[in-house]
Amino acid sequence: MKRIDFTVEWHNSVTSSNSICAQRCEEGAAEGLVIAAMFQEMGRGQRGNSWESEAGRNLTFSILLRPGHLRVDEQFYLSKVAAASVCDWVSAYVSGGDVTIKWPNDIYIGDSKVAGILIENSFSSAMLSTSVVGIGINLNQQTFPDDIPNPTSLGLATGMEFDLHSSLSEFLECFARRYELLSDEQSRFQLDEYYLKKLYRRDLYHGYCDKNGNFKAKIAGVKPTGELVLQLPTGELRVYAFKEVMFLI
Repeated sequence: MKRIDFTVEWHNSVTSSNSICAQRCEEGAAEGLVIAAMFQEMGRGQRGNSWESEAGRNLTFSILLRPGHLRVDEQFYLSKVAAASVCDWVSAYVSGGDVTIKWPNDIYIGDSKVAGILIENSFSSAMLSTSVVGIGINLNQQTFPDDIPNPTSLGLATGMEFDLHSSLSEFLECFARRYELLSDEQSRFQLDEYYLKKLYRRDLYHGYCDKNGNFKAKIAGVKPTGELVLQLPTGELRVYAFKEVMFLI
């Protein structure tokens, strides 16, 4: 698979980088287009959640992909690529063991969220046609609204100040390397193993909550289609799609 080439467009302010990227996709833009913004008026997170970001202090951007080599039932690989890429880049500045993936694709430093990912796919028959990968990384923000649970930034974690443009360039190098791993089965297996190894709270019993209440479980795995598999102390396995279970932090 040819290494992806990026074309980055910086905007001072946009409504949503995902929306602009999707519009450019419909107009025929090539794979590798990146819409980056100093501020997003209507930044979006998973399942309709909003993404709050201080203007000019964080990385908020969207990447256009045309992953026609992936089947519909393989689309979770894009979540793995995006999450692994953020982990790779953040781990260059923070101790790697402290950087984890909170299923399905939030990035944590310790018990605090530093980045989120929103992927929007379109399909052609049984194959993926296009994907817009939206990523928000808290970079230099020092304070957050009270209603945002357990946030942090790379600046808070390191005491450093980060340049947005060079930080995005560094991240895109990480993304290009991870995206190439989708080219063959052996490389995909390596990506699978990395994703599992980096899962937040893996191998220990912790608190969770589903529609029936609170319970203790540990992560037993993640299905190829993205569902989380939890194991109770009794040995019982439970399988959850996104938003069906909540981590108690």
